Amino acid sequence: MSEVLFDRIGYVAWITINRPEHKNTLNGEVFVGLADAWQEVREDGDIRVAVVTATGEEDFCCGGDLAGVIPLWTGQKQAETEVEKRLVNDPLMVDRVMLKQEPMVKPVVAAINGRALGGGCELVQATDVRIAARHASFGLPEPRVGVVPGAGSMVRLTRQLPYAHAMKILLTAEAVTAEEALQMGLISEVVDGGQLRERAEEVANGIARLAPLAVQAIKRTALETHTSAWSDAFRFEMEQSAAVMMSGDAREGTRAFKEKRQPEFKGE
Repeated sequence: MSEVLFDRIGYVAWITINRPEHKNTLNGEVFVGLADAWQEVREDGDIRVAVVTATGEEDFCCGGDLAGVIPLWTGQKQAETEVEKRLVNDPLMVDRVMLKQEPMVKPVVAAINGRALGGGCELVQATDVRIAARHASFGLPEPRVGVVPGAGSMVRLTRQLPYAHAMKILLTAEAVTAEEALQMGLISEVVDGGQLRERAEEVANGIARLAPLAVQAIKRTALETHTSAWSDAFRFEMEQSAAVMMSGDAREGTRAFKEKRQPEFKGE
């Protein structure tokens, strides 16, 4: 069975890391599978929201499978399979997986079913709405083995959290509980493990019912203006707003409101 499962249910894509026997760590197959999954989300016009989760009840993702990928990246092992060749020949593979190379303007929900450590915690930071099982935990243990969390955390975390919270996670290499992560602002909400899938479906389907052009413009503006000067940020916001106001979805939304019915948004 594939180590990354991809299913589309209505307007929602479900991306599932499927290596529970290996703590859902990121090996070559998972790197390539996630990169391909994100590309499909971008290109499929019928997908409005993506949910990323994992199989099992213990681990969302416990980082990289170092024994499997480091020898390839350092040249200690020659690439033999197609997956290994893609991993070696694409220097931006990690950036693609962590949504650094190209911004993802479609909303991404994380359904965090267990430990999110190292690369798993970095993957969480690449998502928008983050729902965690109560027993989940989060951490960046890389300094313990002499490396850094270089798949986005050193930049993203201090922008997403108050400085002191971000630096506690980055510098101590200690994991925090789901409740602590919620208080810090790292995740959106905490639910019992048995309710995780249902709650993620509820959130994703709710977003999918909204006007996709409007939702994507909101996320695009948030991403593009996060560190911009206010004047530049407001200018970009106005450009996005004007484009959405001219869309068919905006007209449909107004008509539906007047007619007291649910709008039928088409993303155009």
